Amino acid sequence: MRYGPAANDLAIVYTHGITSSVFRPTHVGVGRALERDGCTVIAGNNRGTGLATVFPRRDGSRALAGSWFERLGDAAIDIAAWMDVAASGGASRLVLLGHSLGAAKAVLYASERRDQRLASLVLASPAFHLVSRQVDPEAVAPAQAAVADGRPDALIDAPHEVAFRRMSAATLIDYATGRANPWDEAAPRLSAISCPILAFYGTAEPEVGGQAELERIGKLVRGPFSTHLIDGANHMYVGHEDKVAAVVVNWLRAVVLPSLARESTPAG
Repeated sequence: MRYGPAANDLAIVYTHGITSSVFRPTHVGVGRALERDGCTVIAGNNRGTGLATVFPRRDGSRALAGSWFERLGDAAIDIAAWMDVAASGGASRLVLLGHSLGAAKAVLYASERRDQRLASLVLASPAFHLVSRQVDPEAVAPAQAAVADGRPDALIDAPHEVAFRRMSAATLIDYATGRANPWDEAAPRLSAISCPILAFYGTAEPEVGGQAELERIGKLVRGPFSTHLIDGANHMYVGHEDKVAAVVVNWLRAVVLPSLARESTPAG
């Protein structure tokens, strides 16, 4: 979905969280509020939409996706595609906004791709706990056996450390690798990102994160870092969509746009 003018120098690329979709009313509400403030937003689903979603391939075959079957590393492919869509509308600089698990995917993308078009990153209620828990190797053994047997999409009973009671064998192994873990000191991701970052939570989502998580992120990032707590908002920001948009827009005006203006000013 596109909100706002088709062409804009700066555009926001918006990606959702686990099992979700950019068509959920709350995401639509945020998109429309950003549009009212003059922003261009490209909101696109990633392959983690829904639990089990059939995706068509170019060759006519079909693939199982959705949060039961996705590989977290593949999210970079989806985000790159939507970044290209936003750039095709004339935007030279892009803001990547990821909600919930989408925030972990955004960090994965920004730390691996080093996209020169990326002007800033918005981590909306980052659910880093979903990708940072240690998984018991014994719990992964049935998944490894299924993959070795040529059944990567077989649904496996998952340990409590991961997001679901069940997920595909290949997806469980993917979670267990910790590749998308932003806290991993051996493979630092947040510290590899130098562009400005905004991170926020609602005060009614303590099971996902809050002030402690914001402070932990702040200790790892290298570039300009801004935080906010949205009073009364739950994880999906129901009834607080305008507040979310205002936080993002005010930050863009106060931090990102002045930074971009300094970049474009010739030295001397």
